[in-house]
Amino acid sequence: MAPPTDRDEILRHLRSQIAAGIPILGSGAGIGLSAKFVESGGGDLIIIYNSGRFRMAGRGSLAGLMPYGNANDIMLEMAKEILPIIQHTPVLAGICASDPYLPPSLPSYLRHLKSLGLCGVQNFPTVGLIDGQFRAHLEQTGMGYDLEVNLVKEARALEMLTTPYVFNPEEAKKMAKAGADIIVAHMGLTTGGSIGAAKAVGEKREKALDDCVERVQAIRDAVQGVNPQIIVLCHGGAMATPKDAGYVLGRTKGVHGFYGASSIERLPVENAVTEVTRAFKGLKMGGRR
Repeated sequence: MAPPTDRDEILRHLRSQIAAGIPILGSGAGIGLSAKFVESGGGDLIIIYNSGRFRMAGRGSLAGLMPYGNANDIMLEMAKEILPIIQHTPVLAGICASDPYLPPSLPSYLRHLKSLGLCGVQNFPTVGLIDGQFRAHLEQTGMGYDLEVNLVKEARALEMLTTPYVFNPEEAKKMAKAGADIIVAHMGLTTGGSIGAAKAVGEKREKALDDCVERVQAIRDAVQGVNPQIIVLCHGGAMATPKDAGYVLGRTKGVHGFYGASSIERLPVENAVTEVTRAFKGLKMGGRR
């Protein structure tokens, strides 16, 4: 078996789950092992992008936005590892749309990705995670978010699945008008663990989750105003565990699931490896020494 690439078939499956009250779960995968067991656990979408490789090397996800290698070349290397191990879960490519070394014909590049078995695209690395003067200069010098919107538009024209990250209602509207199938409301770098953003606790954490509720709902409402058929997922920020995601999903309307990355392939590994190592070190030896 091979990962499906038919956009209509994938969307029919996702919408049937939504109709049945089952949340959609997408996940980043930095290595074949992560991808294999996301599929085993019932994940609906697997996305491969350069931050996953850095994340599983013990580095923070924001390494994917730094000049540590060509993001699109790294994604293609990851595809060679991950695609052969996946049997029935759609696999998408995270593309850096502002890469000046993308082939001159974006449609030709996208058709090549589809021929490899990649069903669609996500805009990552994304300038949406950048703010302040640096972001303003990126926009002014032709390396801004609109290139990511165009990526989605071109992929949609080729009947590829599109699942872009958006960071505010205005970006959500742009992506919806470009033809996005699934919009992922990104709340920022995931908190917690050894390489995540600072973790809020107690009342502060609840406040951070309430802020996610408000922001995710605003993005969903903006999408609804353009195209009510678009699937909306939430991601990042204070949503580091299933309980956190459930808090947000239970308090928003018209949000269809969760997209995980650090929360699925990094945090569980950190905890599991730490605990099993401690358990082995805690064993008692018998007999003579």
